[in-house]
Amino acid sequence: MLLYIYLANTLKDHDSSQHPDHQDEPPSGADLPRDLASFLESQRLACLLIGTTRGSSFVIKAPGDEIEGVRGPLPVLFRQELYRHPSSPVIRLLLRLYDRPPSALALESFINVDDEEQRRDYGNLSLLETIDLHFYDEALAHRLTKQVPNSIRTDIPLLLITALRLRARIPNGRFDFDQAKADVIARTSL
Repeated sequence: MLLYIYLANTLKDHDSSQHPDHQDEPPSGADLPRDLASFLESQRLACLLIGTTRGSSFVIKAPGDEIEGVRGPLPVLFRQELYRHPSSPVIRLLLRLYDRPPSALALESFINVDDEEQRRDYGNLSLLETIDLHFYDEALAHRLTKQVPNSIRTDIPLLLITALRLRARIPNGRFDFDQAKADVIARTSL
């Protein structure tokens, strides 16, 4: 079973004058949580949903030239998908930033509903009107923050409840999110 919801919007660079409660700068690479920084160091391209003081945000690691290509207003596709797998439900969040139409910088992030922190961060997306995207380069230096309107937020509770119901049907001894995620990655494309 695949349930998906998507929305195309225009992504804009962060303007702190419109959001006075927003911190001017997200943490530098040195200030990221150690486990997050360690993971990001080993990746060329990564997209992770994390909890912040402003709510859930995406931390994105990309080459500096890719980050420069997404400056300014540009179309974006933001989609969420729920996959039913025998060993775990998998929620896939897909971002496509159309910086050089018809090509796009495509990023994906996965939610394990069995992980309390991931479940909370995903559920908190339903509370936000906009979602921050924090871009970090190869040296984990913060290069850009962008915001995307969050028009999928009303559908998040339904996807989360459905994923939790699917999880409840899987015996603990058979639960394997990593295997389910690997299978979803093998069946999908960016």
